[in-house]
Amino acid sequence: MIDDGSRAGPPRRPYRSAVRVQQAARTREAITAAARALFEMEGFAGTTIAAIAARAGVSVQTVYATFGTKAGVARAIVEQMEESAEAADWRERIGVEQDPERILEAFARWTCAFFAASRPSFAIAQEAMAEFSELMVQGNERRRQGLTSLVERLAAQGSLRSGLSVEEAVDRAWLLTGVETFIGATRGCGWPEDAYASWLAETLAQQILAPASETKGTREQETGG
Repeated sequence: MIDDGSRAGPPRRPYRSAVRVQQAARTREAITAAARALFEMEGFAGTTIAAIAARAGVSVQTVYATFGTKAGVARAIVEQMEESAEAADWRERIGVEQDPERILEAFARWTCAFFAASRPSFAIAQEAMAEFSELMVQGNERRRQGLTSLVERLAAQGSLRSGLSVEEAVDRAWLLTGVETFIGATRGCGWPEDAYASWLAETLAQQILAPASETKGTREQETGG
């Protein structure tokens, strides 16, 4: 019987491509996990590409092909920080809150969880600061963008302090939520992380929210109470 091709199976290329993508993702994860452990034990300067490759179970050439340089590996680790503290879950929790103080409380605890989970990665970034100046600038800009959305939401509720513009409120929140403050509180002052989160929530509320008596009076005027 002549095979005219009508019974040919589906093309295999998409399957093979999906397998390659999964393999590449596993390789990247193995390399970054190995590098993270070595950076924490030996420091950035004391870790070699060969050591990373050996710990990850891949060749040196694979590390270079995947990340280019040791700094490229470290950059990938730092870029993973934003999702390391279950960011999606925290964003949802913040989104469903309506009370301004509870919004800031949730945001403060997310900030603390993010910094705490990312502490080893920050240490890597600080040691290799020359390699990451641009990345740090980008991270600070993303933080400002997130704070702008949060403050605009509070402003729409009429919850900002009297005479405080959105831009000024964002500046205050941005200054308070930097990693330097977290490190100073937890490492320099020896505060527990929960104490830092509570202080941050309280300070954010003091700096940008209208006093409770002021917001109550405004609501009563709006409702004619």
